[in-house]
Amino acid sequence: MQLKKEYDVFIAYHGSYEADGSARTADRIYSYLTGKGIKCFYFPRSAKDAYKANIIEVMKSRLFLFVCNSGVHTDDSKRLDPKRHYELSTEIDAFYALTQLGDAAVKDAKIYACGDMRKGDEACLHELFSNRTHFYESGDEANDFSMIYDWAAHRLENAVSWNETQITSEIKEVFATRASMNQSCRFDDLVATAKCVRAVGISNSELTARINPSAIRNCIARGGKIEILFLDPDGTYTSLREKEEDLRANRIKNITNVNIETALDIRDSLGDGRSNMTIYTYDKQPRMNMIFVDDYLILQYYSNNVQGINNPSFFIEKQAESPVYEFCEKSYNYLKSEAKPMEI
Repeated sequence: MQLKKEYDVFIAYHGSYEADGSARTADRIYSYLTGKGIKCFYFPRSAKDAYKANIIEVMKSRLFLFVCNSGVHTDDSKRLDPKRHYELSTEIDAFYALTQLGDAAVKDAKIYACGDMRKGDEACLHELFSNRTHFYESGDEANDFSMIYDWAAHRLENAVSWNETQITSEIKEVFATRASMNQSCRFDDLVATAKCVRAVGISNSELTARINPSAIRNCIARGGKIEILFLDPDGTYTSLREKEEDLRANRIKNITNVNIETALDIRDSLGDGRSNMTIYTYDKQPRMNMIFVDDYLILQYYSNNVQGINNPSFFIEKQAESPVYEFCEKSYNYLKSEAKPMEI
């Protein structure tokens, strides 16, 4: 799979189905920019399936434009509320992570603040937009859109250091579902011979309910280390995920509790090696299921109302240059830094 910078601008917006959302304005900006030769990714025009967080498309884009107004949902600190804007916040996080990785092809991010949004509030929405100048609706749409075009065109024209053929060969296989991946990938064998296994998900069934415990014991006996991050079953985001999947209350909570107990039982059976298996809980929005096995990564995104096992699965092998692997590893380390270890 080739992952290169296919888009000049990723256009994000809020409130597709809200009367005070910004999708209509974003649509007009898309038409204006594409009419002038700027290649944009804008979901309603560029995608065919149901709306989801377009992380791969973010990674393929050079610039990021967020179109919003005062109808955007924020918390008490005026930051974007990820509970109300799940996919949107994931897209912004993804572009922000790319800027932190020092990707030479990622140059800038702007907000087009519409309506009665107060100047300065937009920079509070996310770290990506802090310490930047932004665009504001002036009442003269043609002039506003012209300024957005000038910004994009200038950034594109002066991006002489960009690698137009940036390619990653790290994505080795893509499977329609996790189940189909499991039929092809001998996951137990990977774990049994691994030096380091790191996993983050919701209930982490692959390393608890579905794995042969001897694979974990073999890994630890060979000097390997295992980390598992569970979504806190008593936390805010477990109940939100249950609603998102249209499940009965406590359904995910109960499954996660059982899997945590399974992980604890396996750890208790390791004897002197039990300190090499660490179990954590975190209370953040679950966005990706990631299992790192040495230089391999099994990756899935969590879509709105589909259980993780039914989402497409990516099998990735770390290369000398691995932007996808590094992006995911950074996300994992962030969650681990705020996770709570369970006592040994």
